[in-house]
Amino acid sequence: MSTQPIPEDIEVLAVRLANEEAGRAAAARSAKGRREIVQRLRTEAAAQGLPVKEYIEALTKDPEGVTPPHDTAPTSAFWSYGIDHPDAPTNRWNENFLDNRYIAEAWATLQNDRQAGSARTLETTEGGRRLNAMYLWEAEVLTALGGADKGFTEDWTRECWATISETYATQAKGPVAVFAQYADTRSILYNRELPTLQTNTDVGLDNIHFAYEAPQTWPKETRSEVGTDAARAQLQYNDPTKAHYVDPKTYPDQDPTARKAVLDSEFASMTAERNERAAEKKAEQTAAKTTEAEQTEPAEPTKETKETAEQTKETEQTEQTEQTGKPTNEAKPQPTVEAKEQDNPKPSASVPLWQLGFTPKPVAVEAGPSGPAAAATAPPAPDLQKQSTGPGLG
Repeated sequence: MSTQPIPEDIEVLAVRLANEEAGRAAAARSAKGRREIVQRLRTEAAAQGLPVKEYIEALTKDPEGVTPPHDTAPTSAFWSYGIDHPDAPTNRWNENFLDNRYIAEAWATLQNDRQAGSARTLETTEGGRRLNAMYLWEAEVLTALGGADKGFTEDWTRECWATISETYATQAKGPVAVFAQYADTRSILYNRELPTLQTNTDVGLDNIHFAYEAPQTWPKETRSEVGTDAARAQLQYNDPTKAHYVDPKTYPDQDPTARKAVLDSEFASMTAERNERAAEKKAEQTAAKTTEAEQTEPAEPTKETKETAEQTKETEQTEQTEQTGKPTNEAKPQPTVEAKEQDNPKPSASVPLWQLGFTPKPVAVEAGPSGPAAAATAPPAPDLQKQSTGPGLG
């Protein structure tokens, strides 16, 4: 049984979210809009004692801005590229294009309507909302901030989004949902998010799940052998000049034994790369903790300080005993297993599995004496070479 296309309620909400965001982006491009953005950023940066550019870069590296609220463990969604849709806003090539961002946001919104805190996307986190509200993809805003002379370029914008995307991936826990058919080698998903998720000990390779099935245009053997979640999280299918490439069309032409050996070798190579990245990350974290501890280590207390502290402690214990009849050092009750589980709730939003398309709708036509019955028109195949209108593409 084939998987269903993207449900209609998701489609309708995604298109609405996309058009609302396009309206806000248009306002940001206006003279008034970009002045307000620049003034806001200058005020916020000054409050932090930083230049605007450094302030924005610091935001992208701050894990607090993308960490789930306390007592929640939502399923984190990631996305890249999108699909043609006649009701979507136009991109820079004047094409009606619906980013997977909005399909992911629509899915997360409906999941949260059913159970609050069960799903999220980068753009719905505090840090993601703040960066998105800067509209750094708009050339007019970059110019107002100082333009290329001050380092405000589209490449810099892309790096900002790549950095916060990586930070977001470090804070994910449990199963994650990837709204893409696979990761293009030019995408932030491929270069920053997927590698980070694989070495994130709270996620790992086994918890990366694609919300869309492998392309239906791939041969059956390709879909079943290199169209799995684990394969799509590691392999790439668009650039034969780069490592870990698989040609979906010619893959079945190879001898089954030979192609299995090649795949096993590829996966072993990627496991070694992943272990190396994890070791480097652990070493960086250890070094950072050591530096932080050295910077915050308190000075050795003097003899007088120790005596004063001991006298204060004895006085406090005496007063507590007189008031309650219990010494202050009495053991505190340990949290129950149930309480511990509440502190670490399980992600509650299940990752969907859809075709990358929408349910074809019949076109109403006036039937003539010998005219054929109206037929549903299938949606066009997605062009994964198109650039997304937002930060998800590379």
